Amino acid sequence: MAVVESPVKLIGRMVRDEWGRQIGMVISVLADDRGDMSSLLVRTGDGHVRRYKLSELILTDNEVVVPSGFKKRLKALKRRAVLLKHREALLSNLNGGDEARVEEADFSRERSELLAQADFLLKQVERAYRRCTEQVRYLQHGMACLEVERELGNVSDKAYELSMKIMMMDLRKFMDERRDLLRLRSELVNLVQELSSPSKQGGQEITVEQEAAEEVSSVEAEEPEPVST
Repeated sequence: MAVVESPVKLIGRMVRDEWGRQIGMVISVLADDRGDMSSLLVRTGDGHVRRYKLSELILTDNEVVVPSGFKKRLKALKRRAVLLKHREALLSNLNGGDEARVEEADFSRERSELLAQADFLLKQVERAYRRCTEQVRYLQHGMACLEVERELGNVSDKAYELSMKIMMMDLRKFMDERRDLLRLRSELVNLVQELSSPSKQGGQEITVEQEAAEEVSSVEAEEPEPVST
């Protein structure tokens, strides 16, 4: 990760997501209430502007990378779940009583809140996975149709090579993202199961991991061979 002495020097740099897709370009820096340059203003490809906190970005030698928000939220949920587990273990070592029952009720509410947040994030990840899968299918279909049009002589070699190169690059990026989303889904399923029934935590975990491994294998099997030019 590159160290930037002044955020102003980031103006003009390209901004990409962690899979290499272009988001936009840094057009300004934004100061907080203390006057510190804590955020970047980015113009996206659709003409809108977005604000990104510097603390949430990865800075390389020549570009700015926006990491996955799903990964950050999952990491926070897992940390909170582990903390709750340790607090519950400490409470179990204490004698019972009114105070202990109050603590148990608080822990129960906190667990329910964590479960709701994990379940909501799981649904978001699954929606993102379906969208990503749709993009992969569109690109694969587009590549096949382009091959047909080239064979029929309707597309020049130059246009064919450029379009195929772009689609191949995009396809690999979406497939990389889909693999990451699949792993996130597996971790979230395990977390939801743990929060739902902590005493049965180990019951379904192996099944979920096996499912994830099978889906990853099927994803890899879909990847086409590179197009020779």
